[in-house]
Amino acid sequence: MTNYKALLAALLAFTGLATAHMEMTYPPPLLFKSNPNTSPDKVDYSMTSPLRADGSDFPCKGYLSLLNTPEGKAVASWTAGGTYNFTISGGAAHGGGSCQAALSVDGGRTFRVMHSYEGGCPGQGQSFFAFAVPGDVPATEQGVFAWTWFNNLGNREMYMNCAVVVIEGSSGGGSDRVSFDDRPGLFTANIGNGCRTVDSADVKYPDPGPDVDSNGSSTPPTGSCGAESSSGRGSPGSGGNAGSCSGTGKTWTPGNDWPSWFQSGTPKMAGYSYLSPQFVVIQILDIVSFDAVISAPPPPDCTT
Repeated sequence: MTNYKALLAALLAFTGLATAHMEMTYPPPLLFKSNPNTSPDKVDYSMTSPLRADGSDFPCKGYLSLLNTPEGKAVASWTAGGTYNFTISGGAAHGGGSCQAALSVDGGRTFRVMHSYEGGCPGQGQSFFAFAVPGDVPATEQGVFAWTWFNNLGNREMYMNCAVVVIEGSSGGGSDRVSFDDRPGLFTANIGNGCRTVDSADVKYPDPGPDVDSNGSSTPPTGSCGAESSSGRGSPGSGGNAGSCSGTGKTWTPGNDWPSWFQSGTPKMAGYSYLSPQFVVIQILDIVSFDAVISAPPPPDCTT
C-alpha cells in the first residue's frame, strides 16, 4: 500500500507549502497574533482554520463575546463613504475562490455586504482587496468588519475572520445606489445550513450586492441557499426553479431572494484539475485518511 504520509512529506519539501490556508492580516482580527489588543496567552494560532462544519462558531469564530472588553477594542478607523482595503496572507490559497467583505453595526447580529469578489480571491501569498464603506453607515465605536472566503479546491468549507473598527460618520451625505440597510446579508454555506458550494469552482453568490468584482466563470451553490440575515432578508427558501444535474442526483434550489436572472440558469460543475504539485499537496492535506484514494474522475458537465 502506498505510504501517503511519506508522499506528503516529499511533496511539501518539493513545493515549500508547509503553511496552511489563508488569513486576514489587515485589519488584524480578534485574537490575531498581530492585534495589539490580544493578550499573549489568548492568541489564536489557528486563525487560518475554517469555521466548524456545524456552524457552531459562526459568526467570527465565536469571538464576538470580546466586544466591550479590552481585547475587543478597535484596530482601525474608517469614514463612511471612504475607500479602504483589507489584506489576506497565507501559503495555501486552495485555487482561490470567492470572498465577501461585510460590516456589522449591531454587534454582529447582522452583517451587510459591502463588496463581493467572485473568483480570484484570495491570491497566493499576500493579496489586497479594495472596498468602499457605504456613505450612510451610522457612526459606531465598535463596527465589526468581516472577511469570508469559500475556497475553490479542497474540502467544502467557509472561512471567516473579523476585526473591530471605528466608523466615523460621513459629512458629505448619502449618495449610494443602495442604502446600507438594503444591502444583502452575508452568504453562508458549508456550515450545516443546507447550502453547499460546488467542488473545484468559484462560487457565484445568490445576491452579491451592488459592488461586485467578477473574475472569470463562477458556479452557483447547491441546496437551499440564500444570504444570511437575522432580519429575514436572504433567508433560505424552497424556491420554484429547482434544477438538477442529469445523472448525478444533485439538485439546485435557489433561495427566495435570488434575482430572476440568476434563477433561470443551470449550474455547471467544474472538473478537477491537478495543474501543479501545489494543487496535489492541497488535495492531500484535505483528506482525513492518508490511505484514501486521492484522485477522482471529473464530475459530469451539467449543461442544458
